[in-house]
This record gives sequence, C-alpha cells and structure tokens, in this order.
Amino acid sequence: MRNNFFNNISNLFCFSHLDHRILATTTLISICALWWSTRKLDIHPAIRSLVGSTFGMAALQVTLGVSTLLSYVPVSLGTAHQAGALTVLTLMLLLNHTVRRPSMSLLKTLPQVAKTA
Repeated sequence: MRNNFFNNISNLFCFSHLDHRILATTTLISICALWWSTRKLDIHPAIRSLVGSTFGMAALQVTLGVSTLLSYVPVSLGTAHQAGALTVLTLMLLLNHTVRRPSMSLLKTLPQVAKTA
C-alpha cells in the first residue's frame, strides 16, 4: 500500500499542487503584511509605490493562478501566470535592493568616491 502510494504519479502531482498553493498563500500573506506595516510609516514615496506595486502584483498573481486552474490550464493563462511570477520576483528583488542597509565598508569609501567625482 505504501509503495503504491508514492509510486503513483497522480499522488505526487497533487502534493506538488498543495506545495504550490501553500507557497502562494504564504507569499501573498507576507507581502500583504509588508504593505500593511508600511502604510503609516514615513518612507520615501518611491518605496511606498514599490511596496504597493508588489502587493498588487502578488494579488494579481494569485488571481491568475486560480483562474488558470479553473479554466483547465489554457496556454495563455499559464504563460501569464509564469510572467506574473517573474514580475513578482523582480519587484521583490528591486524592493530588497532599494531598502537594504549599505555595509560599513561601503560607507567608509563614500567620502573618497565623492572627492574623485
């Protein structure tokens, strides 16, 4: 019984969908919490816009994923879902790069760079 359970490809396919749904839900909740926590902070408008864009794209990505499954995976929606994933990843990388704290070694070299420029 156990051997048949793990060798049946449809069971493994269902587990991968479950993992995908858990990851999607966790990602959306995390980005929603980020947006919610930055609403009243005094941050630069560009960062506020980037957080809002990331939240909106994550919500659209979940909507695309659900629509793709409900429509029995048409190629157009599947492609849009893949492009949405790339967009969410790009926005998160951009947000991470924008708000990161520079290292001390970089801060020490800034006066030297300013003199040469």
